[in-house]
Order: sequence, then C-alpha cells, then structure tokens
Amino acid sequence: MGTASSPNHRPELQSLSEAERQLLQRLGAALVTEWNDLPTPLQRALFDRAVVKDPASDTDLLKARMARFLHDHKDAPGSW
Repeated sequence: MGTASSPNHRPELQSLSEAERQLLQRLGAALVTEWNDLPTPLQRALFDRAVVKDPASDTDLLKARMARFLHDHKDAPGSW
C-alpha cells in the first residue's frame, strides 16, 4: 500500500514541475501556520479536500496523520 502523502498518488500533482511543487509546499506551510485563524468551516473544507479518497491509500490513516500534523504544527513559526 502506498502513502497518500506521495505526489505520485495524486494525479493532479504529477504534471507539476519541481518549481511548482516547491511553491505548493510553501503555500501549504503558510496555510498550516495560519490554521488557527481560519474559520472552522474553511478548516473542515480544506481538511476534507486534502484527504480525498485515494484507492492507493488508507483514508482513515491519512486523516489521523493529518489531524496529528495540524495539531503538532499549527502554532509553528512561519519560517519553514
């Protein structure tokens, strides 16, 4: 079973260049640092979008890992 965090399991990410992947990574990091300030409905929508069902991954495991990550990093300084 593959890991859902790998870009190879998200078809929409396969066509991105390395520079675009770096931009996406920076945008994601910025989003995590602002997570607490986002309205709860937006947090839920973003979370649900990020854990879209993928036949190559365990969605429940991905949800648990993502929730733990957000909990652990939501107050991190924005200097990633």
